[in-house]
Amino acid sequence: MKKQHSMTTAALAALIGTMVGLAAGTMSSTNAAAGEIVVMTPIVVEPAKSATLPELMTKLRSERLIYVGETHTAFADHLLQLEVLRGMAARPDGLAVGVEWFQSRYQPVLDDFLAGKIDEAELLRRTEYYDRWRFDYRLYRPIIQFAKEKGIPIIALNASRELTSEIQRVGINDLAEDMKKQLPDGYDFEDKDYEGQLREMFNLHQRDESLFQRFLEVQLTWDESMAQRVADYLKANPDGRILVLAGKGHVSGRSGIPNRVTRRTGIQGTTIATFNPASRMFNSADFLVLANDQVLPAVGLMRVLLDERNGGVFVKGFSEDSPAETAGIEEGDQILAINGDPIEHYTDLKIAMLDQPPGGEISVTVRRERLIGGDINETVTFALAGASPPHG
Repeated sequence: MKKQHSMTTAALAALIGTMVGLAAGTMSSTNAAAGEIVVMTPIVVEPAKSATLPELMTKLRSERLIYVGETHTAFADHLLQLEVLRGMAARPDGLAVGVEWFQSRYQPVLDDFLAGKIDEAELLRRTEYYDRWRFDYRLYRPIIQFAKEKGIPIIALNASRELTSEIQRVGINDLAEDMKKQLPDGYDFEDKDYEGQLREMFNLHQRDESLFQRFLEVQLTWDESMAQRVADYLKANPDGRILVLAGKGHVSGRSGIPNRVTRRTGIQGTTIATFNPASRMFNSADFLVLANDQVLPAVGLMRVLLDERNGGVFVKGFSEDSPAETAGIEEGDQILAINGDPIEHYTDLKIAMLDQPPGGEISVTVRRERLIGGDINETVTFALAGASPPHG
């Protein structure tokens, strides 16, 4: 039985990781499980009667609560979020930004960053950003920088990974008492339409019905935890306003965060999102925005496979046409520094490579174990590669 329980927990963990991607708005419009083609009701836009974003922000100037949903990897969504923030910042008094990207336990770190006590690299290290959120930080950087420049507080909304991991392992009822103290102040399990949507996503990837209840509890823990943080801000700041930035799955249709904030505060708020023709579940908002796709600038690549262990970052292999391998780096080397910046953890490497372009030259210092003559340190310099061209 122990082995079976372990496998079940692992399966649920993999499923919840997949569902984070689905909540970002990547659902297919084909119901593969039922073998049916799902056709969306067409949306007709009359440009002459449609508001521009500045006009919309003028209309919403007195709104205390605005949500802008995101597909986490869609740069266009984050640019929309930035423009909404700019619009709200025209009246900055009492304005805050609540974000899904940071877990609430790291609020003091965010506060230190906004106060100028730590730099961006330290923010990413101390929030464990690359371990807990992992999406390309450059997607979020303009929003965070704008908030800092304008003195706008950023509120970390998300539940801790420790809590949600334990819920997916044992369920809410069997949590230890110290974990139960981290739970949100209440849950609404009565929204059966929302539960049906979550079950539909669940069934696309998992057939073990016994896993669904814990999957649902994790989803609602995210929703309720973020809603509670938003509600707490609105209650503590009667004249305050907040912009909430979270995945479309938490915002679309209001069943995720918005209705749970309304339950706590009576405030309905306004939802905004880009229209995604590839999604049939996350195109419900008070205002849908048509926006062109936007792409982040390409990054430079060493094309190495890495392993973090024993207090360091080690090379465990190379991808095709690796400039690092060509320059003399070998499998098993420990990366000690990039451009003189010490590399102790994977996060250090991500920060060092964050703004390096294709073709840019970097220096990498490695430690190499030798059977004869002892370990040696070696520094090599090479130009970074770009993304691999598509095959075919």
